[in-house]
Amino acid sequence: MKKPLTALAIEHAKPRAKRYALPDVGHPGLRVLVYPSGVRTFVYRFRRGEKEDAQDVTVVLGPASGPGALTLAQARDAAGDARRQRAMGADPADQKRTIRRAEAARIAAEEREARRREDTVANVLARYYADHADGLKSGREVRRILDKELKGWAKRRVDDVQRSDAIRVLDTVKARAPIQSNRLRAHGRKFFQWCISKELVEKNPFDGTAVVKEVSRKRVLTDDELRVLLRAIDRLEWPRRQFVHLLLLTAQRLGEIGNMEWSELDLTSDTPTWTLPDARAKNGNAHVVPLAPAAVEILDGMDRIAGSPRVFATLSESHVKKRVDEVMLEVAREDAAARGADPEAVTLASWRLHDLRRTAATTMPRLGVDVVTVERVLNHQMRGVMAVYQRHTFAAEKRHALNLWADFLANLTIERKSNIVPFKAEA
Repeated sequence: MKKPLTALAIEHAKPRAKRYALPDVGHPGLRVLVYPSGVRTFVYRFRRGEKEDAQDVTVVLGPASGPGALTLAQARDAAGDARRQRAMGADPADQKRTIRRAEAARIAAEEREARRREDTVANVLARYYADHADGLKSGREVRRILDKELKGWAKRRVDDVQRSDAIRVLDTVKARAPIQSNRLRAHGRKFFQWCISKELVEKNPFDGTAVVKEVSRKRVLTDDELRVLLRAIDRLEWPRRQFVHLLLLTAQRLGEIGNMEWSELDLTSDTPTWTLPDARAKNGNAHVVPLAPAAVEILDGMDRIAGSPRVFATLSESHVKKRVDEVMLEVAREDAAARGADPEAVTLASWRLHDLRRTAATTMPRLGVDVVTVERVLNHQMRGVMAVYQRHTFAAEKRHALNLWADFLANLTIERKSNIVPFKAEA
């Protein structure tokens, strides 16, 4: 006589060569399937349809053994629910599939949301650099601009950034540095276009934003202003003094000086040089900068930063410039007082640290340096036929030009004191 299932009977059911079922007497449709592997599963079986079109349907209720197994009581309740669904005209198998699909959709949605929470601007930027930007010659500059200007978005989800956010950050940068806002717009558009290609966002927030009209700067410091600057440099604290003086003597870019490493310097040979590697050069071409004796003297006198290959610790351009302006103003006002003029009436004309490079390039031809050599000193790329056929290093010409420039600066400090005309200071 068949009996109702027991937990003990299920536990001791032996596997066979083929799968077999243990029915639960008194609970129609409930069975335990025992597989050759020893796995046991509760199922509910019913017949769908009528007569010859009828189909046997099996609904899996859950495991009958192992981790997460249903108890016999839970399986009977589940089978009872299935029978009630049939009595009400519903199909338990369809209901099960619907529930399973809904659960799968819920899990997928939660996983997508979890991924979106991880897709912050900071995290996605790191992936963008590794996947794309770091392979560009301008990769270092792309990193610098995006990390600096999008710092406020770091913890925001990348798909949460709107066009209004892009407009706001571009306007903020424009007020401080118009050209920088154009660079940010260009790099920001490329970043979000990459995000679109990775299906992280649907729209590019930088699309349709305004481009700032760029006007080339023409600011060149006068000889009088250079005199005041040189005297101010002598009063600056370490390492601002060395940094600004090397910036002036070498006529190289601010970032290149700031990231200078001791391994790039040859200070002991008869022709001392600083070799800027192609990875750090703006145009991607390694650049040999001859060092004038004054530049070698500055570097020889510098203490090394413990545990760092760099000549200078990280410096803030704005902080350096602010301090230079403060000391220059002190010097100019002292000169005014010595002339019997009102020191308080003396102010400084607006200028930037990058203007020192333009000042050197503009002054060298006055000293007899040809323009081609000046361009080589600045590491500007040649164009046209010259770019293809010109392979001369200009090493001697560059050294002569930078030595003339250093001598010119040295002579300025022994000439008359500044006769600078009062004008408004830079904010």
